[in-house]
Amino acid sequence: MVVAHEAAELEQFARLPYVVYAQREAWWPPDINSEIELLSGRALIAAHLEMASFLAYRDGRPVARVSAVVNHRYNAHWNERLGQLIHFEALPDEDRAVGALLDRSLEWLGERGMRAARSGFAAFLDYPYAIDGYNDLPSFLMRGNPECYHRYFKNAGFYTEKGQVDYTAPLTQDTLQRYSAMVRAMEPAGVKLKSWRTFGFPAAIDAWTDVINQTFERHWGWNPISHAEVRPMLLPLQETAVADLSIIAEADGLPIGAVFSVPDLTMPLARLKPGFKLRPERGGGTRGALINVGVMERFRSRGVARAMAAMSYLAMASRHLRFAGYTLVLDDNWPSRRTAQSLGARVTNSFVSYRRDF
Repeated sequence: MVVAHEAAELEQFARLPYVVYAQREAWWPPDINSEIELLSGRALIAAHLEMASFLAYRDGRPVARVSAVVNHRYNAHWNERLGQLIHFEALPDEDRAVGALLDRSLEWLGERGMRAARSGFAAFLDYPYAIDGYNDLPSFLMRGNPECYHRYFKNAGFYTEKGQVDYTAPLTQDTLQRYSAMVRAMEPAGVKLKSWRTFGFPAAIDAWTDVINQTFERHWGWNPISHAEVRPMLLPLQETAVADLSIIAEADGLPIGAVFSVPDLTMPLARLKPGFKLRPERGGGTRGALINVGVMERFRSRGVARAMAAMSYLAMASRHLRFAGYTLVLDDNWPSRRTAQSLGARVTNSFVSYRRDF
């Protein structure tokens, strides 16, 4: 086992998913350059992190990887001593190597005063582990991990900390008519809905950042983010469909809600085996996705979140998309789950995050 420092080691670390998922008919590969930039400490978000990336080898080839992270901004926000394990990937039947890898990463966190570790959720860094739909292409940003990952974490003493669900809504004529009514209902309430393009894309990025920071302040797993971090991530999307699918809600001239949505990114970003065709509700040019939605507290329970989602879904339908995702919702976030259900969406995938207390 090594701590990845050298350029060749970082490259091996970033490319391990290409080995793990080589036989998959459809999967989302990582952005290797962005991952190496984070591992090297060059990403803006790295200023808040202590991080060590571990690689386990067998017969001279990598078989498992994980990054141990102390996110000082997260711990200050929640007054915790929580370490995070991100980038976890492993080949099947590597129980001993994975056990040693996780033990060493937990030891590293303990040496830095951490009292617990989480894997499967960290804002902008990590996403939860799939517990169903293993053979399907998951929603954009979500994992389609092998089943053995759960055994690996349970053998290492982790327990399930949180469950999450991903929804899918069919964009039928009936649902589109209901969405139009949801949008119209905001007019007499004094709430204006605008696409990010209409609002002004750079201003919308800042508005989204401010709204999400406030509405997610006590949301499990979240930590504040800055304009300086978010702008370079989202500005390159200004001339894409994101500008038309993402929504800002205004009241009295001020942003009070925000939605970030993406078009179907399967063809430009996913790896599909030649000749393989996805079911239309999974992608292939037919499924957009609402990634997150937030509404300021005093404007909640007025249908604003539902109306923003509805406007986003109408924009997706205008681009000939037939399905829309509503991603990602904690199992116990009942207001958001009710919003998804009111949009005609149903649960199509389930995920979990793990925790181990020291």
